[in-house]
Amino acid sequence: MHNVRKFSGLILAVAALGSGVTAQAQSTGMSSSNWAPAVGQRYIGLNGGSTDLRLGDNSTAYEIYAGGMWNKNFGLEVGLTDFGKINRPGNTVDASGFSIKAVGVVPLSESFSAFAKLGTMYTRTTVTSPSSVNKDNGWGATYGLGLNFDITKQFAAVLQWEQANMDLAGTSDHINTTSVGLKYRF
Repeated sequence: MHNVRKFSGLILAVAALGSGVTAQAQSTGMSSSNWAPAVGQRYIGLNGGSTDLRLGDNSTAYEIYAGGMWNKNFGLEVGLTDFGKINRPGNTVDASGFSIKAVGVVPLSESFSAFAKLGTMYTRTTVTSPSSVNKDNGWGATYGLGLNFDITKQFAAVLQWEQANMDLAGTSDHINTTSVGLKYRF
């Protein structure tokens, strides 16, 4: 029941984000320029970067994702993330997850745009210590911010920061990820 309440709250937050981004774009009179995603446009992307888990060493994370735009400011994205193995005092954390996120996009110039993501992630974690191996999984919130730089109409370079909340052997924690990547629109 607790996860259902969390998920319902996330759905409401995602809806609020989407309507707020769309209202902001309409109130500022933004015109459609070359950068603007087309309605119904789809994309795939691959990012790689560094993770940061409290009391742990950084690790390398990889994310592959796909999404689509409902209008020029609002879309939906799904993704798979491998956070890698993170060494902490007394244990090692291995984490991965599947996410569903709402994406809000705001233009900054003809080739730059900013985006925000808000959604949920189902994570699987394994915490290994010298005396035990504990596995955990569950749903948690994920959110992030980033920039797109359009190289062409089809390709964009991406810089983003995201935080994923997850269960780690009976406790809750979060992993921050800073990454760069490439997005292909079709």
